[in-house]
Order: sequence, then C-alpha cells, then structure tokens
Amino acid sequence: MRNLAPCTLEPGPRFNVFSGDNGQGKTNVLETVYVVGTLRSFRTSRLAELIGFEEDEAYIGARVARGGLERVYELTLGERSRKVRLDGKTVRPISKYFGDFNVVLFAPEDLRIPKASPSDRRRFVDRAVFNWRPGFLPAAQSYEKVLKNRNAVLRQLAEAGKGAAGAGDLLAVYDDQLVDYGAEIVTARHQFLEAMRPRFRDAFERITRAGLEADLDYLCGEEVAEVLTQGAEVADVASCLRERLQASRARDLARGATNVGPHRDDLGFVFNGRSAQAFASQGQLRALVLAWKTAEMELLGAAHGDPPVLLLDDVSSELDETRNEYLFDFIRSSDSQCFITTTHRRHVLLDADRVDFSVSKGLISQST
Repeated sequence: MRNLAPCTLEPGPRFNVFSGDNGQGKTNVLETVYVVGTLRSFRTSRLAELIGFEEDEAYIGARVARGGLERVYELTLGERSRKVRLDGKTVRPISKYFGDFNVVLFAPEDLRIPKASPSDRRRFVDRAVFNWRPGFLPAAQSYEKVLKNRNAVLRQLAEAGKGAAGAGDLLAVYDDQLVDYGAEIVTARHQFLEAMRPRFRDAFERITRAGLEADLDYLCGEEVAEVLTQGAEVADVASCLRERLQASRARDLARGATNVGPHRDDLGFVFNGRSAQAFASQGQLRALVLAWKTAEMELLGAAHGDPPVLLLDDVSSELDETRNEYLFDFIRSSDSQCFITTTHRRHVLLDADRVDFSVSKGLISQST
C-alpha cells in the first residue's frame, strides 16, 4: 500500500497510536483500514494509486471479530483490476461485502467541511450515509454513471445546435434512470440527517456548554424539500424530481449539463438559526464538525449493534485544548477500536488500553 512495507499488524482492541514525522506513511495505515472496510479510498478515486512503486499489485487482508464471529476481508488491487473476497470466497453481489465492518474517518480536512465546496460536503454526507446504510452505494454509483452519460448527450446536442424538440427520445431513458436513482439518494440523505439531528444537537451542547443551538439542513430545492417535509416515500420524491428535470430541460440543453438533482444538493450547518458557514467563528465551526463525528459514531453504534472502527488522522493538532479533551473523553467512553495518527504523542490524551507504533519510511514497529 503506497510506501508501506509488507507487514502483518496486530492492533490492540482499543487504542492504537501511530506516531512519526510527516510523510512517513502514518495516514497510509489508516487508508489501508478504510479501503479494506469500504472498498474505497478517502484520498483518491483510483484505487490503483495505492499500489506501491515498482509493484504490480497491492494486497490487504483483515480479520474482523464481531458478535463472537470472525470474518476475513481481502482485497487485491491491480492496475486495472480489483479482486474482493470474504471468508475466502469471491463476493457476488458486492453489496454482501458490506454491513459488518463499519469504519468512520475523522481527518483534518473534515474540520474545514462547513466552508468547503458543496461537492466536498456532498461527499462528506454520502460517506456517512454509506456507513449507516451500505445499500446506498449502488444507487449513488449508478446515479453518477447515468449523470455522466446524460451530460455527454446534452453536450452533443448543444454542439449540434439541436433544441428540445430533437432531444426527447434520446434523453428519455436517461431521465427515467436519473429520477429513480436520484430519489433513492435524496431520500437516504434526508433520512440520515433526520436520524443525526437530535444526536448532533446534543453533542454540540456537550462540547460548547454555552446554550448555543446547532442544527443540520438538507439543501435540495424548495419543491423537493417540501415533499421531504411531508414524510414522502421514494416514489413521491421521484415524481417531484421528474417534474424539476422536465422543467429544466431547455436550460440543460443550453448549458450542456444537468442542472437539477442530488448532485446539486448541499449540507447546511446551522448555528443559532443562521448559516454557520456565514456567521460561526472558526472555533464554533470546528465544534460543529466534532459534534457531527460524535453523533455519527453514536448513530452507527445504535444502528449496527456494535460501534464502528474510528480512524483519527492527526486531528488533535487542529483542535484547541478544550475540544481535544472532549474528543478523547468521548473516545474513552465509547467501545470503539481506534487507530490514531499523530506527529506528537502528547496530543493523544490516552493512558490506558493503548498500544503505540512508530512509522518511519513506510516501516511500522511497535513501540515499547
């Protein structure tokens, strides 16, 4: 995996701390755990980039004990191939791979999410929704494929100078698919945020202890938002999306791109009834993200019966003393197995149940 030397790692059941200078491979350790759990990377869309220099393939295997059972997850990556096995058998369909090995990542980039781009926030939300409901992934992947194809057709029509009159039959199939997959995505995101909200508000109060209100908002357009507020089913959301897509057809053709749908939606952080992006301080924004991660961990533990594995990538150096203390108080109170990277061990406020590792030039060694 990237610069990591081949190794067999035996982590402790609670807190595993990987320390070393920048660029030595600490984050690669967390990426390895994340990839074998999700079959995706949090750093790149091309898994082939994980293959080490001058190597033809990369292999990751993990033994996961849960509920008294042990399962073996395996992933072999080639330049243009991916082989996935569960308990020694090829997984078909791939959805069977997910559900029992849940991983939550908390990285420094997450602390900047409230002021990041809408596309960054969508990825942030979707990563969390996938952990909560693994079946979300196929719909999201299918939507992206259909969207790409529809946009390609729109560009061709725009270049050919064809208007709406000549586009109907060509776009109809893509429209149907886009609406179906889009409705699944919108509904899943909305349901996830509704489940997160009470935990998020409570966590923010525990962090700040200042009587300040925090909330989450799914920004998806007035028509869709109204349907969601009424407790609509997927079919109702699909009907609304279809109307919006048809109303936007002329604009789509003029611009050569699809202008409505979940790929245009956004996550809003709300602070004291206003947009946190516009009115919250940097410290308050970081408290909001910390509250999100706390709520996400609690929600996943309740949903799956076991707490997820937590990957903490040098976040402590980005937090002030008070919020860092809250973070580790929360980690100690949870039952999660944690993988923590740091450049300075003093940032990691854990004394018991801790195993320390050093990472240098891709080599991992247990510290004494």
